Amino acid sequence: MLGRQDRQVNFFDSEIFSRMIPEDHPLVLIRRNVDFSFVEEETRELYHPDTGRPSFPPEVLFRVLFLETWANLSDVQVCRELRYNVLYRYFCGIGWDDAVPDDTTLVVFRRRLGEEKFRRLFARVVEQARDKGLLRGKWAIVDGTKVVAHAAVKNNLALAREGRKKLLAVLARHDAGLAKELEAFGEPEKDSDYADHHQLLQAEVLKGQELLSRLEDRTEADLVRLRELYRQVVQSEGPASFSDPDARWGFKKKNEPFLGYKAHVVCEETGIATAVTVTPANETELSQLPHLLDELREEGLRPHHLAADKGYDDARTRRELQKEGIRAYIPCRHDLGRLERMGFRYDPRREVLTCPAGKKAIGRSPHQNGGFLYYFSERDCLGCPMRSSCLGARATRKRVYVKPEVFEHRPRGLKRAMRLRKTVERLFGEAKVWHRMGRARYRGLGRVAIGVIMTLIVMNAKKMALRSRPATVLCPG
Repeated sequence: MLGRQDRQVNFFDSEIFSRMIPEDHPLVLIRRNVDFSFVEEETRELYHPDTGRPSFPPEVLFRVLFLETWANLSDVQVCRELRYNVLYRYFCGIGWDDAVPDDTTLVVFRRRLGEEKFRRLFARVVEQARDKGLLRGKWAIVDGTKVVAHAAVKNNLALAREGRKKLLAVLARHDAGLAKELEAFGEPEKDSDYADHHQLLQAEVLKGQELLSRLEDRTEADLVRLRELYRQVVQSEGPASFSDPDARWGFKKKNEPFLGYKAHVVCEETGIATAVTVTPANETELSQLPHLLDELREEGLRPHHLAADKGYDDARTRRELQKEGIRAYIPCRHDLGRLERMGFRYDPRREVLTCPAGKKAIGRSPHQNGGFLYYFSERDCLGCPMRSSCLGARATRKRVYVKPEVFEHRPRGLKRAMRLRKTVERLFGEAKVWHRMGRARYRGLGRVAIGVIMTLIVMNAKKMALRSRPATVLCPG
């Protein structure tokens, strides 16, 4: 049954809070200026209206989770802090004689809400910022950042061995006799019996496939799930961890792979996050842009400008943004500066490319990445005095890649927009340094998404409190 918060503050609590809590503390400012009463409204349907023992008020539990992200604490740590931390009790609306929720209650509450409810709470915070006039609504600044999985990184050989042990452990709970009969499958192959790592890995995989065939007829739900996961692992179909099977390998920098997820975020020029989605790390930033824009529309936000880095350089995306009345400020991967540094000049009106020696390209051919590959005359190139610095050792003519879209979609003010784009980078930096968003708190895509969403709610609340007009009297009620 839904429990409701008693907002009546007794004299003893009022005296303690007013004497011991600094009025300029950020948590005090957030409590004064950010209204979380919508939590009860959004979660009312999750509780039976009449039956059952009254729960802790949902707003209190949400504030506890807020504190957990704020101070980078675990469920156990934040509950321990609430026993003696006067400031935390004040922020959560817990009186000195009131009971404190335990960590199990927080786990159940988080699971009960799920990712979709946390998204609703995030949207209500954004809505409140808009109603307070804290959103300017002109810019959408978008980017993605990595969130490393909360799991040990293991190679394929270790996964092949680990999976067999897990299968036998689960089997033992249902059929101890069969598990005993198949226990040899849990033993690793001897490294010395194989010439190299590849042969050893193949042997471990074959052993795993044999175990899978022996368990093919088992119908226990937990064994079926693990069996399918192990099959995907040995066939290299995606999962790279048994503890976090949703995590995937991805890149944010060349030659720097990581196992985990990506948080795709839109913020505006004030630094307030307005949309978010979380994906496995192998998803590209560009593929998530339509979902983020849909989320902005659902929140009633209609930005006029969009700033992003080169990862969002796509002709179709630019055209779609243009149809929606959004002016895109996205640098192209192959920009004007590259041609200018090489000494080439391109006339977009006549579609003519001129080399540093003043010779014009004699033709062009379509390129697989879009645009064209312009080529020059062999006679001109071989007789050119700049040949040694322009051509490779075996090349007989110069070829230059040109993307005409660069010239069609190069809006004025791009440099200013790129300076403004750093707003989202600062947001990511703050989230990772102060709220540990660089490494996932939990495992599984849905739970990682909840952690990211809570981090953005905390950061939005901080910005809202600092930008709102502070109250003059400390009122715990």
